[in-house]
Amino acid sequence: MDRHEDRELLLKGGFAEHEVVQLSKLRKDYAEHERRLAQATHRRMEFVRWLVSTGKLSEQIA
Repeated sequence: MDRHEDRELLLKGGFAEHEVVQLSKLRKDYAEHERRLAQATHRRMEFVRWLVSTGKLSEQIA
């Protein structure tokens, strides 16, 4: 289902036009938030890999 079909279903389901616009914005904001979280997680993992590869982090207790 594409966004146009989603929009039509919401309108037929009784949502007002401004509510559909708000839901669309919420969907976009949520997707952006998830993308940023994934990027942050990736950056943290890259940093941990660097720590391990340079010997700054290991399983040994100092």
